[in-house]
Amino acid sequence: MSLQHLEIRELTAWGFDDPIDRGSLTPEQLQSAAIYGQRRLAECEPYWTESPISAELPNRVANLLATRKKAVADSGEFDGLIWKLAVVDLQKLIAFQRRVGFTDEDSFRIEHKVAWRQLLDLALPINAPSRSPYIEVASYGGRWFLRDGYHRSFRLLKKGMSLVPAVVVYAETLAQMGAIGSQFFAEEVLFSRRPPMVTDFLDDAIALRYLRPLGEKVAGALDEPVQIGCYNREE
Repeated sequence: MSLQHLEIRELTAWGFDDPIDRGSLTPEQLQSAAIYGQRRLAECEPYWTESPISAELPNRVANLLATRKKAVADSGEFDGLIWKLAVVDLQKLIAFQRRVGFTDEDSFRIEHKVAWRQLLDLALPINAPSRSPYIEVASYGGRWFLRDGYHRSFRLLKKGMSLVPAVVVYAETLAQMGAIGSQFFAEEVLFSRRPPMVTDFLDDAIALRYLRPLGEKVAGALDEPVQIGCYNREE
């Protein structure tokens, strides 16, 4: 893939938003992808609400998590919201974002196990960049959503890692979730029998791939680059 393009993965089974640049894909190809995705979706089990929060954590992990609370609070990202830090299971989260994009160079690489301290640097950095600094989860309307950090979450899931530290926000409105706009799924989709899941981005039967010029803005396309080292043991 050219450095001048993003590879976009867009969920298809719930329909498409307003026409945007989807590369060389034709309307017929989009329709075919939607039908194929809907067939795949019909085979899936209905959504079952289950908390993604890990109830029991080793003391050393809980202590490490607590060291990030001040940095997150001082960021001002969650002023006026009810939130806490927790370790969550990405496999249990609904995706309200329609697409996610990647360059041809991973912003981080993972081999074998990643130590909890490095996962914290990835998900809850102390010196947070200005854009999309944290992996965030939202509880809203009795369901659980990935609020931010789609790029990092996809890469982690692709490597077989689903338990990650995150900021958990208890949202009272859709706006507090940050899911307002045509680039996000409508509320009726998010509360349907089988809503889009974060894991669906890994399913080629549901996620359509295409290229887009690098200069265009894609909601959730790129998190800030993070280098994650390779570890054979947890710290």
